[in-house]
Amino acid sequence: MVAFHRIFVIDFAGLGLGEAPDANRFQSVGTDTLGHVAVSWSGKLNLPTLQRLGLGNIRVDHPLLGINPVATPLGFYGRLHMAAEDNQSATGLREMWDYNGRTRTQSVLATLSEAGYPVTIAAPFTSYLQTQDAAEKLQLGSNKEAFRVLNELLYRPASGMSLIVLPDFQFAGEHGDTTEFGEVLQHTDEALGQIIHDMGVNDLLIVTASEAVDPTVAVTPTREYLPVIAYSASRPSTHALGIRRTLADVGATVLENFGLAAYAAGHSFLNEFTQ
Repeated sequence: MVAFHRIFVIDFAGLGLGEAPDANRFQSVGTDTLGHVAVSWSGKLNLPTLQRLGLGNIRVDHPLLGINPVATPLGFYGRLHMAAEDNQSATGLREMWDYNGRTRTQSVLATLSEAGYPVTIAAPFTSYLQTQDAAEKLQLGSNKEAFRVLNELLYRPASGMSLIVLPDFQFAGEHGDTTEFGEVLQHTDEALGQIIHDMGVNDLLIVTASEAVDPTVAVTPTREYLPVIAYSASRPSTHALGIRRTLADVGATVLENFGLAAYAAGHSFLNEFTQ
């Protein structure tokens, strides 16, 4: 029996939370995407939905200017550390959704489809996502399009998983524009608030990022910790998920939810929702 009938994974591709322990290997010492954007906005970055979900609670040891922790977050919250030895734009997506099968590298997305669970991918299509033949694929060019698609998916009765990759964060980061990055965050936060309002009680939302792109440096992507926040209206008691050692924990959580945990590469945090 599945814990959640539907899982929606929203990839804030580009949103980093500060340099990773191996940042020196990737010219990323001192990088801090969200921290630098918040400072450039003089602490006036307004993200009420993400703040309520626990974004400010993720790194209380190094507070984000203007994004304070809340006493009772709505979501489970933590950080992801990329395990891969390289740091290309598609590296995080592959780590999040791929695993080593018996004879070759397999995809979590394909495994779900083969098990009979519908998979929808809405994203700007990289070569990696193009190969996910069993999934329904929808090409996106903006965050606005992404949330339009997500709103439509919310009103489909089918179970399964949807992966929504937001393109505007990467664009803003690569343009070196902290003002644009902050504006994208605020628009996204507003749209996310509506999504949470419209979600069903048996839905799970996972907000994460497959890469970081700090707009204040020339390196792309940057090697940073990445956010993970999980929310369901059926789980009112929440807590920290800690620092996860690999992005594959997201894929592992999805697989365990649908009874396919044997295929996972990472460590599922699904049990955190029942503690």
